[in-house]
Amino acid sequence: MSDQTNPEHSKASTNPATQIRRQNRRMLLHALRVRGSLSRAELARATGLTPQAVANIISDLIAGGLVRETGRRKAPRGQPPIAIEIAGDGGYAIGIRIDDTHYHAVVADLSGSLIEMIDGPVTAKSESDWLDFIANIHAGFTARFGVDRCLGLGLVTPGPFDVTWPGVPSPGAVPALQSRAVADALTALTGVDIFIENDATASALGEKLYGEAGDIDDFFYIFVGEGVGGGIVIGGEPYRGLRGNAGEFGHFIIDPAGPSCYCGNRGCLGQYLSLRAMRAFLAKAEAAGEETEAATKRWIEQAAEALSIALASVENLLDPEMVIIGGAVPPAFLKELIAELGDLRPSVCQAQGRKRLRMSALGERSAALGASALPILAATTAANGLEDGPASH
Repeated sequence: MSDQTNPEHSKASTNPATQIRRQNRRMLLHALRVRGSLSRAELARATGLTPQAVANIISDLIAGGLVRETGRRKAPRGQPPIAIEIAGDGGYAIGIRIDDTHYHAVVADLSGSLIEMIDGPVTAKSESDWLDFIANIHAGFTARFGVDRCLGLGLVTPGPFDVTWPGVPSPGAVPALQSRAVADALTALTGVDIFIENDATASALGEKLYGEAGDIDDFFYIFVGEGVGGGIVIGGEPYRGLRGNAGEFGHFIIDPAGPSCYCGNRGCLGQYLSLRAMRAFLAKAEAAGEETEAATKRWIEQAAEALSIALASVENLLDPEMVIIGGAVPPAFLKELIAELGDLRPSVCQAQGRKRLRMSALGERSAALGASALPILAATTAANGLEDGPASH
């Protein structure tokens, strides 16, 4: 919510007592999100808070429309307890995934249910154009669903953030949005908290909440688009690293003598497995007189070989329960790529067989879905790295 409607995000939020109250509120909301419905006494036992503290916080949350009482439960003796649950319609969040040509945007309610989804091309050019473009998407949603009920906006783009490569910017990235400082500028335009994330980590979060990894706590997500990214989930939580740039899977070095990469190294995975690499490969083959179908088949063979090498490395490094592959590419492309992989290379995960690699069922929506979850998790989760406020990850 905006600073005007949510005083917890004012300057007073730096006060330790205020931060403790925010943390306690998130603990209660997290317990309700995970377990569905609890009485005040059960909430006190689940969180370790005193009954009085629980009663005070629940009163505030009811007044704010974030939770509601659902009636009394049956009890063998004594006064039946009143059950509390998250009010799905008590608020909503906006999620936007955007690159230099296209965007997907979704609205989800407090329980995570989708309300609306839109997508289209982008027309922005200058830095101010990009900020206005995003602010206009926000304005369209809030006009339909109410500005006061908006919990915030999750914005995801190709990373990394606040890093300058020796060469050109990351493929598909929007330089105007590759600094986390842009959150403050967007907050000033929209009046809501902004949560910024890279598209691969957001896609992993989308898979955890809506896709293949609902019951999986340790997995790796491969995002294939103009570049290649990776999302790491450990213990059910996204792992972001020191500066929030963990998972730059596209810069796994496949061949030190390979083609130059914009990061300054040679033979990075993204030079073999990305839409940008595919176009360059096919253009070169066409110039040499090779038929497109034959050149495409040869490129997929090369891309699958590079992915196979990198996949074994990430499995040996992280020992995930599964690897999920998706991104901003057509599902047919991914199916053909996975088929070309054949038997995966040996790794510490080989006992899991073919199930160790799965294709995302969410398609290009995964990053926007994950983006919409960022403000919701900030309001309802006690231990997701968001305790210090928006854009802190």
